[in-house]
Amino acid sequence: MEGGHVITAVYAARGLNVLAAGLLVLVAAWAARRAFPASPLLAPVTALVVGTTAWVARVGGSGYNDVFATLLTTWLLGIAAGAVRSGLTWPRAAGLIVVSALCLGTRLHTMVMVGVLVAAVLAGVLLRTAGLPGVRGATVRGEAVRAAVVALGAPAAVAATSGWFYLRNVALTGSVTGGHPDWAAENLDRVVRPVPEVLADAGVWTQLLAVFGHGRLPDAAVVLVLLIVPAALAAVAGVRAARNVRPPAAERADVLLLVTGAAAVAATLAMQLVYTAGGGSPHPRYLLPVIGILAMLVAQGLAPARRGLPWAVGFWCAVPLLDQAVWIAVSAPRYAGQWPDSSLSVPGAWVAWGLACVAVAVAVAVAVTNRDPDRTYRR
Repeated sequence: MEGGHVITAVYAARGLNVLAAGLLVLVAAWAARRAFPASPLLAPVTALVVGTTAWVARVGGSGYNDVFATLLTTWLLGIAAGAVRSGLTWPRAAGLIVVSALCLGTRLHTMVMVGVLVAAVLAGVLLRTAGLPGVRGATVRGEAVRAAVVALGAPAAVAATSGWFYLRNVALTGSVTGGHPDWAAENLDRVVRPVPEVLADAGVWTQLLAVFGHGRLPDAAVVLVLLIVPAALAAVAGVRAARNVRPPAAERADVLLLVTGAAAVAATLAMQLVYTAGGGSPHPRYLLPVIGILAMLVAQGLAPARRGLPWAVGFWCAVPLLDQAVWIAVSAPRYAGQWPDSSLSVPGAWVAWGLACVAVAVAVAVAVTNRDPDRTYRR
């Protein structure tokens, strides 16, 4: 960029984001496998949901660092889930500390996921050290030591690696985010308003929750079809699963992980609402750090329909694919002529994204066809 090769720099950044988006799909499946190993179809369906999420594709082809932040928070989710399920080992403790520091090196609002996930791991350790029969893992004494190391090491690592950057923001702009609300108000028509007014604004909610769509289809329809309906199905599946007898340790881990996911999404939403009240934008990409959790929720609503899974997944994918096609059709004329190769870059991005969706769908079909439906995964 500084050498004058602007277009080359832009496409290099986009190339890195594409790689990060591909890794995100794989890491999301791995995290789902760690979080809920008794649901064999959850991991591949989670991968499909993430791979067909409109804002993963859109930000994954841009120069933003949201995909890197999301990749890291999803990685942290998998590490934390493994610790809750199977105990806090030294490799997991080191992973929690290192990945927490990496998260805050991307975007500030990843601190919500870092705080919630580290707290969940510490809560899991507390349950075991309180004398309750826990999941497999190290001894109570050794795990307590590792928990103390994580509790102290994670914030210390964040402060050591990223503290200087946020202190610099305060020194230069007066805020830890480094934003310029006066400039945004003047040039982007953003206004400061009370939090209750933001909470009552339906447009803010539909825009934030429309993380699966581009907004070319009605936002309310995207939210309803791609999030609310699968979430309702997941709740029904959860009630049915509760009737089955599971070991007490597994039940406690299930509850702790469900509470953790709900807390992470709620806290991230609260942070974005406060940010919007201060003059910020309720941008859907700001919810990408919790896409792993949302994708698991949607996948849990789709996966129980074993025989109807191809139809359920196909219907779910149809809406974001249609939304993506409409967005491309509307955006291509707008950007025509702004870049020397703009006539090729936009359709090319659409084709590459569609092929990626087909590849993931084929992988899911193979997994469904060759998987024993009665098999329960172990660690």
